[in-house]
Amino acid sequence: SKNTVGEFFNPGYDCSDILDKLRDAEDGFYWITLKGPNVHKAWCDMSTDGGGFLLIGRKNNSVTWTVPSNNEPVDPYGEPHWTSSLGDAPILDFRVQMATHEDFKATKAHWSFRLQSKRPLKNLMMTTAGCDQRSAGIGNIAYVKDLQTEKIVTTKLRCSKFGFAHHHLLKFGWTMMNSCLQKPCPWGFAYYHLIKVQTDNYGGFSFSTTGKISGMDYNATAFVGCDNGHCCGCYGPVGGTKNYCAQNCKAINGGTVKKNVYTWFWVRSSLPRRLWKKCMDYQVKIDDGKLISYKLIGHSVVPVEGRCTKASALLHDGIVVVPDNTTAEKVPDIDGLLEYRKDMQELYVRSNKRWNAIALEEKGKQEINRLENLINKINTSLSKSKCLS
Repeated sequence: SKNTVGEFFNPGYDCSDILDKLRDAEDGFYWITLKGPNVHKAWCDMSTDGGGFLLIGRKNNSVTWTVPSNNEPVDPYGEPHWTSSLGDAPILDFRVQMATHEDFKATKAHWSFRLQSKRPLKNLMMTTAGCDQRSAGIGNIAYVKDLQTEKIVTTKLRCSKFGFAHHHLLKFGWTMMNSCLQKPCPWGFAYYHLIKVQTDNYGGFSFSTTGKISGMDYNATAFVGCDNGHCCGCYGPVGGTKNYCAQNCKAINGGTVKKNVYTWFWVRSSLPRRLWKKCMDYQVKIDDGKLISYKLIGHSVVPVEGRCTKASALLHDGIVVVPDNTTAEKVPDIDGLLEYRKDMQELYVRSNKRWNAIALEEKGKQEINRLENLINKINTSLSKSKCLS
C-alpha cells in the first residue's frame, strides 16, 4: 500500500520524521504536527545537509523590517513573509540561504547554526548565551557550518547580531521579531501592530569565521539584512574564511555587496535518522597558528576536542570507511552508498539490498601483475619468432 506519511490525515512530526518514514521523499509541501494540537502545512527541504529542514521565512529583497508574518505556509517562490504559526516549534538548526536571483542555483552564501540546546522558534533572538545587552541576536551557537563547502567553519561564534538590544518590555526590535514568529505582524517586526510607525532600522543575519559576535558593529564573513538603515547582502568567495562585510553594508577583503538579494530561512527540529551514528572530525586554527582537532559523534550538537578513533565509522567524500564487519553492519542500506572495508581492503557498493564488492585492492594488484607477466611472455615469444625467421 502507498505510504501516506506527510499527508493531512497522516502528518509527520517534522520534516526529518517524514524523511525517516519515506526515504524517497522529495522537496515539497507536507503536513506536520511538531506534537502540537494543530496540523501545519510546511515546505520541507529533504536534500540539503541530510534533509529535514522546514522553510519558515523568505525575502525577495535585502530589507528585513518590512517582511510581514502570517499563518500561511511559506512557499520558496511565493509571497515573502515569515510563518507565525510555528512559534512553539523546537529548533536545533537555523539556516540562512542567500541568492542573487530567485533561484537556489544562484546561492552566494549559505550557512547554518547548530544550537547548543533546542529552544522554541519564538525565542530565536536573545540577549544572553553569547549575545548581550548591546548585541541582541541568535545566541547559544555551538558551531557554524558553511553549506556551500559542507564544512564546519567555526566553533567560536556565540552570537549572530540581529540588532541593538532594547528592554524586552518595549516590544520592538529583537523582541518584536520573536513576537512576529508566534503571531501575525502585518507590516513586519519594525512596526507597531496598531499603527504603522517604524521603530527600528536594523535587522540582520550573519556569521563570522573569526569572531565571537558577527554583524552590525562587528565584521562578518557573510551578512544579509539591514544595518542602521543600510540594507544589503554581503558575501565573499566560496570557501573564503575571512570577514568580507563591515558596518553599514561596506565590503572588505574583496567581499561583494548586493542590494537586491533573495533569502530563505530554514529550521530543523531534529536530525533524520539516516544521518546514522558516525564520527566526523575537523581542525580549527587558533590565534597562535596551532591546529586543534575537534570531533562530532552521532547526533551530538556540541563538538569535543580530539580525533575520531580507529574503530569509528568515518565519512570521507561520500565513501563510508569502516574498520571491520561489526562496524559495517551498522551502516544503513542506502542504494548507491560506497563502503570501504579497511580490514579486507575491499570496496563495496550497496545495491539490491546487498553489499557487492566492486574493487579488491590486493586481488586487483595480483591480476594486474598476472596480466603484465603474460604480456611480457607474449612479447618474448614474438621476439624469438622474429629471430628464427
